[in-house]
Amino acid sequence: MIKLTKLAVLCSLIALPTQALARDVNDLGVDVQAATSAYIVKNTNPRYPGSYNGSRLEGWALMSYVVDTQGKAKDIEVIMASDTRGSEENAEKYLTNLEFAPATKEGKTVEGGYLFSFEVGKYFNGYSNDKASRGFINEYDEINKLLQAKEFKKAELALAELYKDHTKNTSEQALFAWLKSQYYYHQQQWFGFDEQLSVAYLLRAKLPTDIQYLVAKSALQWYSFKGDFNLAYNAIYALDNIEGKEFSEENKLATIKQIDDLLARTPQINSQINVSKDKLSYLSLSRGSIKIEGASDVSKLQIRCADQVVDLEASELVNYVIDEQSRRCGLLVKSANPAEIKVKQTGYAIVNSKFDAS
Repeated sequence: MIKLTKLAVLCSLIALPTQALARDVNDLGVDVQAATSAYIVKNTNPRYPGSYNGSRLEGWALMSYVVDTQGKAKDIEVIMASDTRGSEENAEKYLTNLEFAPATKEGKTVEGGYLFSFEVGKYFNGYSNDKASRGFINEYDEINKLLQAKEFKKAELALAELYKDHTKNTSEQALFAWLKSQYYYHQQQWFGFDEQLSVAYLLRAKLPTDIQYLVAKSALQWYSFKGDFNLAYNAIYALDNIEGKEFSEENKLATIKQIDDLLARTPQINSQINVSKDKLSYLSLSRGSIKIEGASDVSKLQIRCADQVVDLEASELVNYVIDEQSRRCGLLVKSANPAEIKVKQTGYAIVNSKFDAS
């Protein structure tokens, strides 16, 4: 099965010139003129990946990392990843081979927290590995019919077989995640829907145009409902950047206004983080005043923004106010034991359509 933690923060990612499709959050939406975010100055990774022994299986990972004041990546954490062997290790290795100009704030060099999406694409003599196989498509269509007929038990078994037998490259993994999100949606199993939609959204560039549109539209609706305005704004710009699909400027501006209005009408955002043992949970933040309950036993409690990294002391009740100028902030939680943590966000908004464009 795909390994996942709590809902990931997905962001505007820039493809680097390599067949290992590593994407850095060089433009996290922070005002470039403010010169607050780190950016890559040197990439010492090899241009081409190694041998894959003829396998079609591809891997991917989404990581959170810190760029220190020396321009090095450190404190690398896995948010979510495929279960392809080596995905996490390859992503971490790629990150450590990058050199950055560190973030600055008020004229001083500071640490900053960012996200990094990594994919390994495999290429063979005579053809690329970027399409779903015929066997995958046939089973995908059959499962779709089962879902429409509400035959969920049969669909569950067929999904397991589809993943085991035919889900290999990232195109197939993206399609599988979308299909499984629909399986959960039809049964109103929202945690599973949330997880699988996150994967489909992360890998959306691998999807056919019409499905890519459905994924971005579903993401917009879901993240708006959840009060994750960071991702909601991001989804608007995802809709605006689908090749072959028209999303007019009028519709874009109207949708942005809807999210602006919803954010203004949501002065308090309540979230619950279900922390698994020794697994990272990451919650994107939309407002600057943070109240955390139930974190007395966690091993890591940290706020990462593009221009600051703050270690919070674990306790039953934690309060912290983020700098109003900070952008792209997330809360990291890790615990040696399972935990349920409540987070309340109030105060000024630290997201908007300007800073959270894709």
